[in-house]
Amino acid sequence: MSEIDIQDSLERLKQEFIDTSAEKLDKIDRIIDKLYRGEEDDRGADYVEFQRDIHSLKGSAGTYGFDSVSLIAHRLEDYIETTRQLTSENLLDVQKYIDRIRDILEGGDEIAAERLSGILESLPTSGPAQTSSETEENVVALLVMTKGVQRKLVTADLSNNGFELAYADHPLDAFRLAVSLKPNLIITSLEFDNLSGLELAKALRGVDAMSETPVVLLTSHAVEGMSDELPPHSRAIHKDSRFAAKLADALQELGFSTASKN
Repeated sequence: MSEIDIQDSLERLKQEFIDTSAEKLDKIDRIIDKLYRGEEDDRGADYVEFQRDIHSLKGSAGTYGFDSVSLIAHRLEDYIETTRQLTSENLLDVQKYIDRIRDILEGGDEIAAERLSGILESLPTSGPAQTSSETEENVVALLVMTKGVQRKLVTADLSNNGFELAYADHPLDAFRLAVSLKPNLIITSLEFDNLSGLELAKALRGVDAMSETPVVLLTSHAVEGMSDELPPHSRAIHKDSRFAAKLADALQELGFSTASKN
């Protein structure tokens, strides 16, 4: 097959992805409308289908050159996870994410980094409302933990301290997301299969934009003697009964203001 034929095939596959995604977005629009109007016929099934389609878009968009769509879908999943209940106002926020994804796909090509940055800054977040009359930049923490009770507890601590949250379930996912999102802080479990949180921290130090991003590593093991292994701007915390206070201390040491400790 010639180079031109290969390019034509790739373009056809890309267009098929755009067309299929448009159908998914239409379906998501209908689900949001039903949820907003409070139709209770099969609310649970609709919500599961909605989540499945968002996850599918996140996973496949990058394959066809739409990394921006993948990142926005990821941020939408983060928004949903940190929102305890999707109220009517929250559903309107979710619609804004879907509209931005549709705008990009209808354009037919990946967008420039500057435009993506503007879109991400404009998207609603589920963090604490801004109480200052001054405009302040969002402080984003990337939380690298498997889903579960511990992740919810750490989420609550970070939200109470004013952080906007993004999530990754594994260091491999976290590396790509961190490079795209450029969070202000990364908090990661130390223990994972195949790649540890410590290896993630060291790998990020090789990326210019992430070379000084603070990293907090959480472990169920003793942290004494780990200091020599830690890359610069990193802290290790033992998860015990004083975890919340230790996390607050670490955040203050790394230059983040925190709420009063328990």
